[in-house]
Amino acid sequence: MFRNLSTVGLPLSGRPSELIELALSFGFDAMDIDILDFQQQADVYGVAHARRLMVSARLKSGVFHLPVNLAADDKAFAEQLEALPRRLELAEGTEAPRAVARIEPASDEHTFKDFFELYRTRLHTIGDLLAARGITLGLAITPEAEAREGKSNQFIHTYEGLLGLVAVAHERIGAVIDGWALHVTGESPDIVAKVPKGRLVEIRLSDAPRESAGTGLTHAQRLMPGETGVIDSAAILRAAHDAGFNGPVTPYADRSTLAGRGREKIVRLAGDRLEAIWKAAGLTIAPRWFTPVARDALGRPIEEIIGAAAAAGAAE
Repeated sequence: MFRNLSTVGLPLSGRPSELIELALSFGFDAMDIDILDFQQQADVYGVAHARRLMVSARLKSGVFHLPVNLAADDKAFAEQLEALPRRLELAEGTEAPRAVARIEPASDEHTFKDFFELYRTRLHTIGDLLAARGITLGLAITPEAEAREGKSNQFIHTYEGLLGLVAVAHERIGAVIDGWALHVTGESPDIVAKVPKGRLVEIRLSDAPRESAGTGLTHAQRLMPGETGVIDSAAILRAAHDAGFNGPVTPYADRSTLAGRGREKIVRLAGDRLEAIWKAAGLTIAPRWFTPVARDALGRPIEEIIGAAAAAGAAE
């Protein structure tokens, strides 16, 4: 398993070079790929140029969010599907073998049975395209009750339901296991062992407030992993390790819970928390090839300041 930084999981903004430096500085081994942005760069400058920063930083590709709305109307889905082969070709070119997509938890247009069949057939079509490029798609659930309010028909919002869909889906379709979702649904980390072998795509880690029951939580209460200890992230990590998982582990938190913290503080905290969870799970952290640049309170590289001061002293 490896530590993955996602600008979706931890809402972050900045130039790619800045985000890559933060990932390296604070212990991350991988970053998610924005496949639409990557396509824009690759179409203009070529694949080698588009992936140069990740290659030079020796960062792995975490996951990319499949640019297809699985629940879209037929016309929109057909248009997105038409553009998908080129995007999967680029994903293969940047060595990104894992995609993720979200399952809608409810519907006004479809009964459970009809929605299930719609997903199954669409996932089969997409699965054939994924197989040609050696990519696996992980499905993520939306567990919060607020996401189902006002909808006529509920759909898959637990892991029991998700694994039922995965069981009849294309062999390139798997699951994302999310500690937050397990807490909200009341399901156990033991669910990790029930994911078919080779079809666990990503582990997401978060924490939850102490004062609220899981079933009543809203997405805005999703905390950085290790914040309260309500969610046992180490147990999830151990379960994934025991299942032979060797993919990305990604911290997730709602934007509102990160307010007042700068980008560097957020990534530093996430890196420290993941390191602590790794140790609590009894897992070994691979040695890092990259030595972070030490900076002063203003963000200036300390070595450069020392060098400049030494040069000035010599000049005198």
